[in-house]
Amino acid sequence: LKLKLYVIYNDGNADRAIELNTSLQDCACCGAKVSSTEWLDFMCHNLGADEAADPFTPSAANHGAKYKWGVKTVALTQAQDQDPAYDSGITDWTNITPPPGTTGINWLSTDNPCPPGWRVPTIEEWQSVIDNNDEYRTDNGTSWTVANATQSWSASNTDFDNGIKFGDALVLPAAGYRSHSNGSLSNRGQNGDYWSSTANTSKGRRLYILGNDHGADANDGGYRSYGFSVRCVAE
Repeated sequence: LKLKLYVIYNDGNADRAIELNTSLQDCACCGAKVSSTEWLDFMCHNLGADEAADPFTPSAANHGAKYKWGVKTVALTQAQDQDPAYDSGITDWTNITPPPGTTGINWLSTDNPCPPGWRVPTIEEWQSVIDNNDEYRTDNGTSWTVANATQSWSASNTDFDNGIKFGDALVLPAAGYRSHSNGSLSNRGQNGDYWSSTANTSKGRRLYILGNDHGADANDGGYRSYGFSVRCVAE
């Protein structure tokens, strides 16, 4: 909301008015540093999540949908992703929202799954988030602690409460992923895979968070038919 205020006063001779302009934002603000002086705005929820859910506490409501790389259309909604009937695989998964086969491209703007004004982050932006923010983890919804190699998350199809926090304003749930071959669910509660818009030859680059041996890695690629999470950034 853009707000224009006028301060009206009398200077002893006549009424005067001073115009003041401000803006109000009735929402949680999410993002992270990408350098010592730059900030990148992120959506508060994974794409396809319940936007009424608390964005700073991992839960089933904010895990979101699963997408294949380079595709605008959702591959699996949040409700489908959390339906036990889909845990062991998806019929004809490889033909559902098939990704582009062109090598050496970025996620095309015409196939951007994010709403207007938002886009999929680049792998360089994900790396900058890792490089410029302290990392914290929560295990089964307990308090946030500084990430370290002694912490461990266990994979479970019913574990929605683990996640990693970068700085104070960006939380990524450990939402697991869907297999590139048959769409079966893997590693919910133990890791999270977040697409970037950057290609890796015939694959797609991703941010990878893991709860046992390290915090986050932005140097990994994955088959484009994997079902990963998407977290949009402001254009």
